[in-house]
Amino acid sequence: MEFIKNMYKKFSNNRQILLTNFKSIFWAFKVFVVFLLSISATYAQQLPNVSPESVGMSSTHLKYTDEFIEKAISDKEIPGAVLAVVKDGKMAYLKAYGNKEVYPNTVKMDVNTVFDLASVTKSIATATSAMILIERGQLRLQDKVSLFIPNFQGWKTADGKTIDIRVVDLLTHTSGLPAYASVDMLEKQFGAPNPDALINHIATCKRDFEPQTNMQYSCLNFITLQRIIETISKQSLQEFAKKNIFDVLGMTHTDFMPKGETLARVAPTERQKDGSVIRGIVHDPLARVMNGGISGNAGLFSDANDLAVFAAALQNGGEYNGKRILSPLTVQTMRSVPRHVAQFGRTLGWDVFSPYASNSGDLLSPNTYGHTGYTGTSIVIDPDNQLSIILLTNRVHPDDHGSVVRLRSLVANAVAGAVFVTDNQQSSKQVSETPKRKYSDHYYRRMELFAKETHITPNDVVMLGNSITECGNDWNLLLGTTNVRNRGISGDIAEGLVSRMGSIVSGRPQKLFILIGINDISKGIPNDTIVENIEKIVKEFKEKSPKTKIYLQSIMPFDQSKRGQNKRLENKTQTVIDANKLIKELAKKHHVTFIDLYPHLVEKNTNVLKDSYTYDGLHLNESGYKVWVKILKKYL
Repeated sequence: MEFIKNMYKKFSNNRQILLTNFKSIFWAFKVFVVFLLSISATYAQQLPNVSPESVGMSSTHLKYTDEFIEKAISDKEIPGAVLAVVKDGKMAYLKAYGNKEVYPNTVKMDVNTVFDLASVTKSIATATSAMILIERGQLRLQDKVSLFIPNFQGWKTADGKTIDIRVVDLLTHTSGLPAYASVDMLEKQFGAPNPDALINHIATCKRDFEPQTNMQYSCLNFITLQRIIETISKQSLQEFAKKNIFDVLGMTHTDFMPKGETLARVAPTERQKDGSVIRGIVHDPLARVMNGGISGNAGLFSDANDLAVFAAALQNGGEYNGKRILSPLTVQTMRSVPRHVAQFGRTLGWDVFSPYASNSGDLLSPNTYGHTGYTGTSIVIDPDNQLSIILLTNRVHPDDHGSVVRLRSLVANAVAGAVFVTDNQQSSKQVSETPKRKYSDHYYRRMELFAKETHITPNDVVMLGNSITECGNDWNLLLGTTNVRNRGISGDIAEGLVSRMGSIVSGRPQKLFILIGINDISKGIPNDTIVENIEKIVKEFKEKSPKTKIYLQSIMPFDQSKRGQNKRLENKTQTVIDANKLIKELAKKHHVTFIDLYPHLVEKNTNVLKDSYTYDGLHLNESGYKVWVKILKKYL
């Protein structure tokens, strides 16, 4: 008996050791998995986030898109949306609106949400895959479909002749194939999923018109293209597109039948009769039921960041970040309407001016091409202006009642209206026709410098402001640290700070020090407007980077009499004092820190900047920066 007790005791002790070790191994494994995920994330390519102004766009005008989208949400046309604007290969605007889910729970939309692209699949996956095979010499536009699908029938003329349907007819929707097929009939007759039965039905069903004599948008065209791609490549469309498009460009959250992290990001679509919602499974019935989720007409899932990379690649002749998916001539051919069907406005997988092309709006160039998806997705690419607009919604959630047709056009118009041309981009002819740019050459050089630097991180401290901040140069040297980023731009105003917040707030910095307003006052901008713009920055950080500690600094004093400089600030000393009171009240309202620099920099018993702290009555010299640094160190 004693022997059994001892054995049990040893077993209990060993069991505890095993459990402890198992827990340690389990947590180590979790850490390892997180590490692997972080490593894989580093290979994902994302466009650099820049301010709209740095790529020739007006951030103020882009705000109109917010109004349209938010109204569509309040009108219950859509639960939410993500908008991405790509200009010159950079992300000029990226924003999430509303909710990605309203049933059975309410979940806020974010910019990393993955959407069911529906028919945008046709352009991104199917047409691009077909063009890759064409430029590799494995496929021709004039190839008969029957070359790859032997029982595929053409159009029978009244005198008994056959007019073949060709690959180009599928891509331009001029084949004469019916628009869709009865899923219930096919499932009942052949069972599901059954891709072979579906393609056999398409090969033999009645044609609606002679090829190239009309245009009828048809999902059957692109399901047929899928079979051709798979026959030639001996891979599924999913495998071919992933290997030759998505993996090449680093589109890590783009795939058919999403899994893992990508699936977790997916926005749901329609509610079903049993109360469940479709999530991560394609909404389109033919793709879902008959093709099992991988289909040439629908089934691709993606997010705004991935699609932005794809759009940037097409804007750049098929290449992004040194990774090429198509040649420049192939891209040009793919976005051009073939001459023999020019009246119908469809290119090889895209839409230029057919009745379905309203998502391009009214103001983009005549060469603009794009595509839409039934679920509420859209992509528009303007090659002449190096501009792409990606609007993603799940308008079919929860009950397939919403509409985005008008919204797409309004967004495209507002984005087009936000484009202006810089002096460096204008030809002599354009100068008289195009409005002058808003900012100086120095502004753009600074913005380009910021874009080339490593992204701001949660460990960083950001000094944000105008020339007084910029002229501090290396703030790390001044403050005796290594994590301070100088985001000052000479001549900037409070509205300018608002316009370039995107790349800063997305980095979620540890601390943000804001000093702005003297240029606003010199330009006659009212104090209320200055404070309103500063408040926009505070609110944006409170919403998108709540852990960032914000410090609002008072506007510094000046000496307008110094060598006759600063005439625009004449008699505006009281304006500065009044502005500082408003900034202090703003800090109190939003529970952020106010740093009053003003009294530390004035001559005793005056409101004039101390002579020993300045070289021109406005900007600080070395002694002035020492005073400022001494104050700031208390907050670091």
